[in-house]
Amino acid sequence: MIKKTVSKLEKICSRAAPLAQLYSYPYRRVVKKEIELAGISSHDTVLNIGCGAVPFTAIWIARLTKAQVIAADKDQRAIDLAHGCVHKLGLQDRIKPVVCDGAEWVPEGFTVAVIALQAEPKAAIFSNVYQAKGNNIRIVSRAPSRLFESHYGCFPESFAAVAEVSQNMKTFDRSVLFLV
Repeated sequence: MIKKTVSKLEKICSRAAPLAQLYSYPYRRVVKKEIELAGISSHDTVLNIGCGAVPFTAIWIARLTKAQVIAADKDQRAIDLAHGCVHKLGLQDRIKPVVCDGAEWVPEGFTVAVIALQAEPKAAIFSNVYQAKGNNIRIVSRAPSRLFESHYGCFPESFAAVAEVSQNMKTFDRSVLFLV
């Protein structure tokens, strides 16, 4: 129910730049911490899996680092709306929305993957990211807070985290870094 509600809200907010800005603003601090955690810079190409109709993670990464971002989601409607949202915000030169089910396939050429909390199944997504790896791929994944663990999948235990940062969000309480 949470995922469906968030998806509908994002689709509504994606239609107007002021709504998209307002919706994405609370995530600025979250993404800034993730940028520092993974050492994301303008030299990186970031794959954001599970971007939604308002690709706020991609938006803040592009704005704060000037990195190129591939904003991926398996929902065609979300990607159509993300294209419009990115264009309205003037970020079409930095963010490329693409239809992609991370559990089945991920594009190549990225140096960092940021996996959204709602992206599932995590084990298959991690496996695909690992198989598409280049040198020194960094993976950032948001970990659900205890209250929401049953709503969101956790990252596979076979991948060992190398660092994490606390997040002050209701649905997730930390972002975790993995190296491939």
